[in-house]
Amino acid sequence: MLFGEIVRAHRHQENLSLNELAEQSGVSRSILARIESGETRQPRFSTARTIASALKIPYEQVILFYLAFTHQTETFKALLAESISHENKNLVRLTATKFLESAKSNNVIVLDYLLQIAKATEQQEIRLTLYNVMIDYTRRSGIPFYYVKSLFERYLIERYDFSRLEETYQKGKELLFFLEYLQPEERVLTYYRLGLHAYALKFFDEAIEHCRKGIKEDTTESELKASVLLAITNAYLNLGECIISELFLKEYENNPFKEENHARYLRAQLYAKKQHYAKAVEEFKVCLAEAAHEDRIAIATDLMEVLLLNGESDLVRELILAEQTFLPQLLNTPKKIEHTALYYKQKGKFELENNSMQTGLDSMLESASYYQQLGDYKEMNSCIGLMLAAFRLSKENISVDYLEKIEKLCNN
Repeated sequence: MLFGEIVRAHRHQENLSLNELAEQSGVSRSILARIESGETRQPRFSTARTIASALKIPYEQVILFYLAFTHQTETFKALLAESISHENKNLVRLTATKFLESAKSNNVIVLDYLLQIAKATEQQEIRLTLYNVMIDYTRRSGIPFYYVKSLFERYLIERYDFSRLEETYQKGKELLFFLEYLQPEERVLTYYRLGLHAYALKFFDEAIEHCRKGIKEDTTESELKASVLLAITNAYLNLGECIISELFLKEYENNPFKEENHARYLRAQLYAKKQHYAKAVEEFKVCLAEAAHEDRIAIATDLMEVLLLNGESDLVRELILAEQTFLPQLLNTPKKIEHTALYYKQKGKFELENNSMQTGLDSMLESASYYQQLGDYKEMNSCIGLMLAAFRLSKENISVDYLEKIEKLCNN
């Protein structure tokens, strides 16, 4: 179907004469007549868009019409801009794919244009759509430079999808095979982001490997590098390597971007690992008092663990009563969500063991829901198992309300 036929059909549907359409659209009657007669088979896209707006022709129909016929670079750019402005992922994908397929020998120029457009686009889903188109095309066409650039940019977005942490980490690791195509600062960023990602997943050996490789190449000092030093210190601590952990803690303390309270917090963790519980509790309490509200949850969970290990039930109750002073208001990192889940699990176990059935069960449900957000179904099921065990030991019948809540968790 010609564009003129589409215009004529919609004009008759709106019961408009050519003169009336010309007046409403601002496009001259003579141009409209040439379009409807087929003399002008493909008007400029800007003209078609103006006419379509006046006749209420869906923008998708206009874009799909032009995609079927155009080979003009400027038209593809206009179609892509229109698709992006409407945040239509399907049209963005179709337009970008057709643009690349029509480019032939100029595909590198088009790829560079799409890469810049993707970086400048605010809407995250649209950016991901463009990167996925480029990844698929460059993989098939054997263009490694733009394949790696698109892979790199996609990873930096997808790593924040907390429900798919392990999946996005494994996808991101593909970058390690193509590091020669990245700029030095991009290579360092890749190592750092993968290292912190591995740390969030508790893949401590991999976290250490990635982070240390990044540090080896990084000639600068930054807040990100300081965060990486913290992650390495914690990773060694979790592996029971207290001596190496302490060495990296000293390196962190010499970093110009260090935070004194973070260093104190790590020192407290080292005390706890060495079973110097009194010193650990003292340091954790100072850390908790001095930390910003959003940074307190990790400290609180570590403090509670030490108090539970040391049998300090009264101090555990005091901490629970003060939970509003450390529970985060913004759950914007996987670690915050993980520590919040752990806190509610600790609290739930403590309450259940001390005959506070209702509070304990509610805390376990809260914990399970946070683990579900992280896609950590093993921990989620552990919480549910502890709830069921509590009902069995108490010889109480599980209520319909709790059954429905558990069912909802398991089905999401």
